[in-house]
Amino acid sequence: MPTVKIPWAAWRAPEHLELNFPEDWDISVCRMNGNSEIDDANIEESILNPIGAQRIAELAKDKEKVVLVVDDMTRTTPIYRLMPYILDELTKANIDRSQITILLALGAHKPMNRHDCILKLGRDVVDTINIENHHPYENLIEVGESKIGTPIHINKTYYEADLKISVGGVIPHPLAGFGGGAKIVLPGVCGIKTLEANHSAAMRGVGAGIGRMTGVREDIEEIAERVGLDFSINAILTEKGNIGAITSGHFRDAHRRAMEIGAEFYKTDVTLDNDVAFFNLFPEDSELNQSIKGFNFLMTAPNKMLTRKGTIVLMSAAYEGRGYHSLIAETGAKLYQNLGESVIWRAFVKRRNVIFFSPNISTHDLYHFFPETVKLCNRFDLVIKELENIHGSNIKCALFPCSIQLA
Repeated sequence: MPTVKIPWAAWRAPEHLELNFPEDWDISVCRMNGNSEIDDANIEESILNPIGAQRIAELAKDKEKVVLVVDDMTRTTPIYRLMPYILDELTKANIDRSQITILLALGAHKPMNRHDCILKLGRDVVDTINIENHHPYENLIEVGESKIGTPIHINKTYYEADLKISVGGVIPHPLAGFGGGAKIVLPGVCGIKTLEANHSAAMRGVGAGIGRMTGVREDIEEIAERVGLDFSINAILTEKGNIGAITSGHFRDAHRRAMEIGAEFYKTDVTLDNDVAFFNLFPEDSELNQSIKGFNFLMTAPNKMLTRKGTIVLMSAAYEGRGYHSLIAETGAKLYQNLGESVIWRAFVKRRNVIFFSPNISTHDLYHFFPETVKLCNRFDLVIKELENIHGSNIKCALFPCSIQLA
């Protein structure tokens, strides 16, 4: 049997999963353009040569309180690789570690524990620097509204800092075009009312889209300007979740460059007229509630990539089961909706078959997010059997190893 390895279970071992396919299947593994990892010298060079901003060592002079805001465990950004260079720059400005707070930009996601922080930041950082989870309901300060009426409720610890530095991954996003940059402020460290307005912006007529500049991103950047963001470090990620490129500097200028790199780095050539399309949800595969990202590629893919009666297979380790998202994933949450009732489902799934492969979820979990027409398979051999029942033999399929690819 042909075997394909895919990255699997972000932040957990083993780091890949082997998928076995029948000999008579026509399998195309559609990989994104960029996949090489940069070395530490490239990371240091970017941080020490920022775009559109002074170096951290200059910005930090005479500052009292410094906040480093970093993305959470739903992103594989290896912050521990960046921390030595950030801390070295702060040391040059005579900033002691006791003056630093690392703020975990959860948005409405679950808090991070010590083990998570060690994986993300490194043990030395965890043992020597104050680390706080953002809370979308508490420790907030109101600072007015954006031009389009988004209420600005921002984390008070963040707002009152003298120097604000962000560190995060730049991956395709259906509303903000790409993650990273100012997006780590909103939704990362904003209150639930701000998050609700931001997530529902598209329904209010604000432009959204994947892999490009959007109206939602413009609103996010306006709010970051209001509350302050002095320096931004942006990592473009490889298929395996490592750093493929990096930009640093002004939160707009450095991020624009990251978007340019990302648009090419994540681009993927696809085969057409496939009977089946396999979408692996890594690196956002720790929680089932992130699985809507599996449709990102369909939103930008050629119409003929998948036949009208084709099958969509979503694949996620989902080792934390449903996971947690206080805005969109919990019963009674302000923007909770079963995906089967969404515009995305009507526009891109239509009458196609959908199979969900995960060894770690139940039908109760699955149907909390998906309509009951979706077939759950906890073993991959059962996925193969189900597909052959639908399509027979000699199946033509395209496999996308990660969820951050662009067409």
